[in-house]
Amino acid sequence: MKLYRCVFTLLLVGFCSTSQSGVALIEGGNQAVVSDDGLGVELKFDASGQLLSLKSTFFHPVDFPDRRGINKAYIIAEEKAKANIARYMRQVSSSDRTLREVDESLSTASRTSGTQGASWTKENTRKVVESLEEVTGSSAQAVLRGVRIIERSYDERSEEVKVVVGINRQSMAGADQLDQSMNRSGSSSRPESGSSEPQSFPAKPSERRRAADADKF
Repeated sequence: MKLYRCVFTLLLVGFCSTSQSGVALIEGGNQAVVSDDGLGVELKFDASGQLLSLKSTFFHPVDFPDRRGINKAYIIAEEKAKANIARYMRQVSSSDRTLREVDESLSTASRTSGTQGASWTKENTRKVVESLEEVTGSSAQAVLRGVRIIERSYDERSEEVKVVVGINRQSMAGADQLDQSMNRSGSSSRPESGSSEPQSFPAKPSERRRAADADKF
């Protein structure tokens, strides 16, 4: 059994060698957690190497700590947390270089006439311009199923919000069943977007909301 745990740990270390991740065995070696502190993404595997759940955490500052400002920061942090999951899954990095050379020649001539006769002058000039432009970037895109908001909180002292989104087997199964049910019925529903009235200052106190099954992520 000890040899099995050692092999399982080595496999997870090899899986995370391409990013700055950490591996930790929990619950007596029955589960393993792979975390990327830079992106704030954490994955949980069972003893057979199957993915149990993943979650992503993101913090975002609040410029105006009223209800409207806090809700706006919640939305931004949620989208950033989901984007980090896609970035962890797959990234496309690109680097472009553009070299531009311009060689311009200019020739001018002038003629001067006077009592002593005419004189000619001619001037040739050359202008050479070289420029090098380099653009480096990356893009990430992924289809996420069963994403849930596990936790969101606001810290009055630091004036920032924290949002944790997660996906586990139950949420993915629920999303799949909903998709199949909607396709069978042929009906579609459009969620109504609600708007909240702006709240007046003083600033809002700290708050925290956490899902009842957050420990399963």
